[in-house]
Amino acid sequence: MKVDLFYLTPNPYGGWVTYTSHLMDALEAVGVEASLFKVRPKSEKKTRDYGYGKRYRNISMEEALSRNNPRLILAGAKQFKEETKILYDAGASIVVHDPTELKNLPELDYKRCVVIRKIGARSLPGATFIRHPYSPFPMKDIDYAAKQGAVSTSRIDFDKHTDILLDANRLLKDPINIRGFENRLYTRFKIVPNYPEWEQSKAHYPREENFAFNLMKEYLFSVDMTQIVGDGGGTQYTTLEAWNAGCIPIIHEEWILDKPDDMKPGQNCFVVNGPEDLVDVLEEAYDIQKLDSMRITGQNALKKHSPKVIGQQYKEFLTSCT
Repeated sequence: MKVDLFYLTPNPYGGWVTYTSHLMDALEAVGVEASLFKVRPKSEKKTRDYGYGKRYRNISMEEALSRNNPRLILAGAKQFKEETKILYDAGASIVVHDPTELKNLPELDYKRCVVIRKIGARSLPGATFIRHPYSPFPMKDIDYAAKQGAVSTSRIDFDKHTDILLDANRLLKDPINIRGFENRLYTRFKIVPNYPEWEQSKAHYPREENFAFNLMKEYLFSVDMTQIVGDGGGTQYTTLEAWNAGCIPIIHEEWILDKPDDMKPGQNCFVVNGPEDLVDVLEEAYDIQKLDSMRITGQNALKKHSPKVIGQQYKEFLTSCT
């Protein structure tokens, strides 16, 4: 089976990019030949570096529509609203990562939609729920006894509420290591005026498939304060990378919704409600057996996201849409 994947967003970092890389691995694991494209005014013959060891090719809309393979739109940003509609109306399926994207998307036939968390079915009833694909990295060289402190590898942005981490850092003896792609609009207007200690453009890291994982291997906790209206409950890539690296995720309590999903407080993550609560969790003296149990629970949860499991689910979904 062959499939054409379309990345219709200018975003070079974040969950959409990571998702695309892992999805290509998952499709390959089940024998699906996936080609990654970005739609541009003119087609190019050469491929370009996508990051994370993947390649893509720029193609025109005319070429995109002339191809006979099943089409899957991986993300549709507002800058590509027209292109998303054209491809979707021509029969492409689409992945909706969170409900905030719906304002940029055409009217959807939910049978041709994938959601990546269970809560997505509330906004798109009848959509197919498929968890994040994730290709785990080897865990044999992780020194659990040497782990200490906390790191954050999520985007530095409005919905990530990085200000909570910066407030906590003013109280912590061992500050959280804040890394990730920076939305400079957010830091310019929300962070720099209130946190003069913040240095812009110092926190990003390369688009290498194992960079965040290798960074997390050194830390005891991974902190992600994401809050998205109408979303939550399930995993993000910071969660999956943390479980893989033997980190304990710390997430905001607003992420835990009334609909049960993969995130289980006290079992595979800790939840907090603000900077003071975050400080308390980070400075708590934990029983080693408790942390080991949480690591095992998290690492077992990764099996539901394995390439062959997720790849097969996408293969069946794409087959049903053709």
